[in-house]
Amino acid sequence: MNRPVVRHLRLRRRGIVESVVRQLEPALGPERAAAEATAFLDRLGAALVRADMLAVLDAMREQYGIWHAAGVDSPALLRVLMELVRPAREEGAPPEPAAPHGANDPPNTLVELLERETSSRERLAALLTVSHAVMGTLDLNTILTTIAKQVRQVIQTDECTVFLFDENEQVLYPVVCDAKAYVEELMAVRLKLGEGITGMVALNGRGEFVNDSESDPRALHVPGTPPEESALLCVPMQARDRLMGVVTLTRQGGRGFQQQDLDLATLFAAQCSAAIANARLYDDMKRAFDELRATQAQLVQSAKLNALGEMAGGVAHDFNNILAAILGRTQLLLQTTPDPAIRRQLTIIEQAALDGAQTVRRVQEFTRVRQDERFETIDLNQVLLDVLELTRPAWETGPKRRGIQIDVHLELQASRTTAGNASELREVFTNLLLNAVDAMPRGGELWLQTENGTDTVRVQVRDSGVGMDPETRAKIFDPFFTTKEIKGTGLGLSVAYGIVSRHRGEIDVQSEPGVGTVFTLSFPAGEVEPAPSARDADAPMPRLRALVVDDESAVLEVLGDMLSAMGMEVTRALGGTTGLETVRREEFDVVFTDLGMPDVTGWELAVEVKARRSSTAVVLATGWGFQLEEETAASRGVDLVLPKPFSWEEVADAVRQVCSTARREAA
Repeated sequence: MNRPVVRHLRLRRRGIVESVVRQLEPALGPERAAAEATAFLDRLGAALVRADMLAVLDAMREQYGIWHAAGVDSPALLRVLMELVRPAREEGAPPEPAAPHGANDPPNTLVELLERETSSRERLAALLTVSHAVMGTLDLNTILTTIAKQVRQVIQTDECTVFLFDENEQVLYPVVCDAKAYVEELMAVRLKLGEGITGMVALNGRGEFVNDSESDPRALHVPGTPPEESALLCVPMQARDRLMGVVTLTRQGGRGFQQQDLDLATLFAAQCSAAIANARLYDDMKRAFDELRATQAQLVQSAKLNALGEMAGGVAHDFNNILAAILGRTQLLLQTTPDPAIRRQLTIIEQAALDGAQTVRRVQEFTRVRQDERFETIDLNQVLLDVLELTRPAWETGPKRRGIQIDVHLELQASRTTAGNASELREVFTNLLLNAVDAMPRGGELWLQTENGTDTVRVQVRDSGVGMDPETRAKIFDPFFTTKEIKGTGLGLSVAYGIVSRHRGEIDVQSEPGVGTVFTLSFPAGEVEPAPSARDADAPMPRLRALVVDDESAVLEVLGDMLSAMGMEVTRALGGTTGLETVRREEFDVVFTDLGMPDVTGWELAVEVKARRSSTAVVLATGWGFQLEEETAASRGVDLVLPKPFSWEEVADAVRQVCSTARREAA
């Protein structure tokens, strides 16, 4: 109970009522003014007896609102307030001696009560404002900055440092420091749990204040800062029994903290803890969503190219069968025709067939359906150096002629190698480098970087060019998509994507308009065992009993004629069923079979051949050849894959290779 104020109201009740009535009477009339003044003082006195300060303030706010609505003007209401807070003295009695009191002592007058309640409400309002600011964003940096700045204003401190807890390292590290001086020194502090007052608060999970921190044995001196008289207030930030960090407040110059400062800081820290936890959860979800979106984009890109690949694969198979007949017949005629004029015409046909085969392979390249590369150990640093020298006219000579400059920076730090095709990888990096040059029409910077990954070798091609918007970036690997209206074909990055995929690598692009573009490529680290020495092409062709199986009669006849011309005893079988019957009836040294045949496929025929006579070599001559992996073919009994269209030299080389393999196994 607030006795001085209650006594003041009781002793001067009649005089206070009369004074209040005089202020209210012009607007309310004498009767209503007297009744409401009496009831108001009774309500006020009852609240004071209960020491219910909020009820006092509510009564005053409610009654003043009623009177103001009834026409009592503001000066009259102010005079009523002054009458209520006039010092309480009995008439003729000496004044009570003033006694010192702190922030936690009860107020001796209604003026002090109002001041204290007003101050509390202002602090709570400030806390609410800060809470809204902190909870109104999910950006962690914004939250931390708001904590440091607003808590200084609310609790009126000289410095505020927000520490976050690193669970892996088990240390507290500052992330925001709102101070006038020595910010760098404070930001360099690292505290273990239990180290210093801040570390002890983190360890115990209870806030505390120390008004003479210099004499506290737990205090730590920050290197590079002068000793000074200061008070510390530290409160932990916790969420779901998990330590998030600590807010450390400092007052200097002998100004200490009080319990109400700690209470307010504790409430504030609780709000901040929830905000930080939500921000971290948001960051985790955003990171997971970005990864999911990137994976989805890769899957969509892969699905588009796979669909296009299936279509291209079927077209390639049919064209390869046609080209096989044309090329084979032409080369057979070249073997037997001495007439120069006819040979010249046949050579033109042969070259046209070879060019057609190369066109088919290019289609297979950007649809990622080729698997025929012979990989070797590749030093990507050397590949980039070769590409840089090859493209020097594009990034150095040409720009200088136009009066611009492109500065190239090399940071080749990778020490690991990868398995790949050097020619194809040069094509990839040449394409990326030329695209980067095209993206810098006014000059700029170009970086070529390599580094070792965990199990990979990473290459980064970065430029300071015009960049790309998200819509363009999402389409750059699509076949026939180009931003170069005149000289672009739209196949460059599609081919690059296919090459990287065949090398079991990954390619990623980050770009921002006006900033530039970064291509990051990752390849599996590894080496390739040296290939066995080349076979002697001039060695005599062995005489073998050969079976040729194909459902295309043109291909069947041309391959049979080639083998016959090489001195072999050839049996022809049109279709898989006929071939299977022939295998069951006769024995052969080598079987050349197509893959995609009705009724009985080349896989089924190979299994039957090996089951009957394991020493018989099986060569899969197929228009799908570039799409087959050697490991898959070997697991199904195939010794060698011969892609269509095949040349005379390739057929002869296939025969020598299977014979060489048979001799090594026999030995």
